[in-house]
Amino acid sequence: MGSETRTRARRRSCQATDFGATAVASSVDLLVEILMRLPAKPLLRFKCVSKQWYSIISDPQFIINYAQRSLKPLLGLLLSGRKEQLGPYPEFSFISIGGYGKTGRVPKFLTIPKLEIQDFCNGLMCYSKPHMDAPQFTSYYVCNSASGQSKRIRVLESPSSKRLMAVNLAFDPSKSPFYNVIFVSETSGSELNHLIKIDIYSSKTQTWRPSTKGLFIVPHDVDFGNGVYWNGAIYWYHREKNSLAYFDFEADCLDRLQMPLISQGSYPMSFDYFGESGGHLHLVGTCRPGTTLFTVFEMEKDRSGWFVKCNGDLGALATTFPKMVTPRLSRRYLFSPVSLFRGEKEEELSIVLIIPGSVVQYNAKDKTSKKLCDLPKGFIFNDFMGQGFRFKSHQYMETLASI
Repeated sequence: MGSETRTRARRRSCQATDFGATAVASSVDLLVEILMRLPAKPLLRFKCVSKQWYSIISDPQFIINYAQRSLKPLLGLLLSGRKEQLGPYPEFSFISIGGYGKTGRVPKFLTIPKLEIQDFCNGLMCYSKPHMDAPQFTSYYVCNSASGQSKRIRVLESPSSKRLMAVNLAFDPSKSPFYNVIFVSETSGSELNHLIKIDIYSSKTQTWRPSTKGLFIVPHDVDFGNGVYWNGAIYWYHREKNSLAYFDFEADCLDRLQMPLISQGSYPMSFDYFGESGGHLHLVGTCRPGTTLFTVFEMEKDRSGWFVKCNGDLGALATTFPKMVTPRLSRRYLFSPVSLFRGEKEEELSIVLIIPGSVVQYNAKDKTSKKLCDLPKGFIFNDFMGQGFRFKSHQYMETLASI
């Protein structure tokens, strides 16, 4: 008798479950609301569930709404260093943020032989590798690292590849499911200037076009190796002129943006990092190596100027990690900001720093820190490195965008 009761109870439970699943499947609005709350990677797999699910998840408006509702959480950083430093060690190292993945393990999408990362932007990656059948040619691809989907967008002969100064992605899934890629190439140059041309690929039309403004003259020392996309433009740091050069997609022109005005006191400030996070463009200025002071600047939405987001002091961090301080009479503080990202709340900011032997995360609001990992093998940081770029990091996140 007890066995029959349990059997009837299980049957009623299964019927209730089937009814609930049927109700969800029959209500498109309810289904969309549930799918909106899931991480990107499972959502991409759920395209295979049915034609209805595929249609919902692939819909351009769903992709935009999903990006607007999601915080685009930073899942990790891909750290790269100078090739001549790394020797036999991998050129890239994955650093987990918030428990995603495993620090030190190279993601599968980076195991492609002879792969060279060109850019990351909001979940999309642009990379190049020698052409499979003709090594004198270089193929360029865009890849969604979450889905594994990739597409070849261009093939260049080696001489053309060598004249290439920048390859950058422009992608904001909260505004459009489509992306652009720009190729900046030198046509001629001198000791002072480059004459460059800009070619633009549109995923919407799947075509290339040159900039309508023709050729541009830019100073020879603009750092085209570190481009950042924000608010409809790609920015490159021009250290000597203390400015950012930028290409505006809507205006189809190249322009310049002045850096914040700073006082040159006993310890002059230098800008050691700039990047985008949470829809904002940030600069991190430091007064190293003589002090542990730093300032985070943020750009106004209309590009009208910079304002101070926060000031801070890494003195407590140097106490926690004594290797940050050189054991000399004239103290030198050794640290290099490599990334900045915003938290769930507007005022939360975290800075990722390289220090001798470690990668650490510093919360600028509550002034707490934690060690993320040991500095990967082959990556060296010492007090002879001085100012400026020594490491490059790419923010890793996931997107629903199709290639």
